[in-house]
Amino acid sequence: MDVKKKMGVDVVIIGGGNAGLVAAIEATNRGANVLVIEKSPRDKRGGNSRLSGGHFRIAMKGTRDFELLLKDSVLPHGGEIEIAPYTEDAYYADLMRVTEGLAEQRWAEMIVNKSYATMLWMKEQGVIWGLNTGQMIKKDGKLFWPSGVTVLTAGNSGEGLVEMLYAIAESRSIPVLYDTAARSLLTNVDGEVCGVIAQSKEGMIQIDAKSVILACGGFEGSREMRRCYLGEGWDLVKLRGTRYNTGDGLRMAFEIGAQSAGHWGGCHASIVSEDSPQIEAETVGAIRYSYLFGMIVNTEGKRFVDEGEDFIVYTYAKMGREITKQPGGVAYQIFDAKVMDLLRPEYQNAMRAESNTLEGLAEEIEIDSDTLVDTVKTYNRAIGKDTPFDPSKLDGRRTNGLKPDKTNWAQAIDTPPFVAYACVCGITFTYGGLKVNEKTEVIDTRDMPIAGLYAIGEMSGGVFFHNYPSGTGLTKGAVTARIAAAEVVARAGKG
Repeated sequence: MDVKKKMGVDVVIIGGGNAGLVAAIEATNRGANVLVIEKSPRDKRGGNSRLSGGHFRIAMKGTRDFELLLKDSVLPHGGEIEIAPYTEDAYYADLMRVTEGLAEQRWAEMIVNKSYATMLWMKEQGVIWGLNTGQMIKKDGKLFWPSGVTVLTAGNSGEGLVEMLYAIAESRSIPVLYDTAARSLLTNVDGEVCGVIAQSKEGMIQIDAKSVILACGGFEGSREMRRCYLGEGWDLVKLRGTRYNTGDGLRMAFEIGAQSAGHWGGCHASIVSEDSPQIEAETVGAIRYSYLFGMIVNTEGKRFVDEGEDFIVYTYAKMGREITKQPGGVAYQIFDAKVMDLLRPEYQNAMRAESNTLEGLAEEIEIDSDTLVDTVKTYNRAIGKDTPFDPSKLDGRRTNGLKPDKTNWAQAIDTPPFVAYACVCGITFTYGGLKVNEKTEVIDTRDMPIAGLYAIGEMSGGVFFHNYPSGTGLTKGAVTARIAAAEVVARAGKG
């Protein structure tokens, strides 16, 4: 192919989100000459990381472990901070539990065991950490984070994370080509990857490199790939994540014989507002994650899911899929007045229906009144009254005899005004990816490493199946990025 420009570096990183930037910073620290190519324009740089909450799930022993991470950070006011321990064993057990035991053990262990050290390294590079107040509970005069919730977050959410990482990259003079999409991988006569052909605004460019790191995410931004791999109707769901993740890295790797891995029919499918944008819904704060304090009904006025199965961090990424199975792919979260102060900030000033009667609420959301009233009354009668409501733990306050039952945080919906929020599925990222070894080298269909090619973050499959524990994606991205960086530097002879 004729190209307008040729360049040469030790390492080219395709994708400038959390994983790509961590890899670029680590490889540069180790002496490599690095180039990052980013498909998006500069003002939308960062991929899904930019649209994330900036939360990282880490194993830690409790409050004391956060002292180093939070040094020089602005902490929330309102009481003494207490963070429950979250052991490596508990983290590993949660990851295996929510993925139904299918996560690859070697990677589950790697992510868990390296999580704290990786966050400490990011702190040393210049990332300013904070506490995720969205998972905080005020308890006995303290600001309390229960075990297993996502505690650590980057300042100013995902956008803050991305901009901090870019500032660090810029301080190390790491070049970034924006509006530049990778089109094909270059291989030599030995089958080794030795560069990439990319398309910039000026035309096609050739970037020769000793190694290529794929950090350009999954295929959630491609309607045709969603329909192909996830099934009927998935081309129509709202895209919560970035529009630029269209499976380019996967396609290029498959063209040179890469092997797939993981759950290609699975994805991070959370709940967003029905009135949110069709693309990049998260840009308007569309998430609706407080469903555990109320009930969810479909357009027929019937419950269809256990709203209190577990903490939000273990259920939100599969809730959207359940909504896609309902008539019209729409559901309503219903709350009464006594729980409104427990709802997340995204609910404030959001579009909602409201009425002092359940009949009036049904009319507002165009659901059969008799059915909705019967659903609520049946639910109220089924709640056990002996167990107190406690949002700080799995309280066991449940219904009995319903299909499905609500197994925690069940409270009667009986205090007007009643409110309803319309919600739909929002896809964030896909679970299927490339098979990689413990060095993050991409494996081909002969079960052999493709020399010079590495995949990190969402590009590598085998960790997430069916469901996803909140905050593990960014942690996985950073952990795998540092591993890849060390490998490519050694391959370039710069280590």
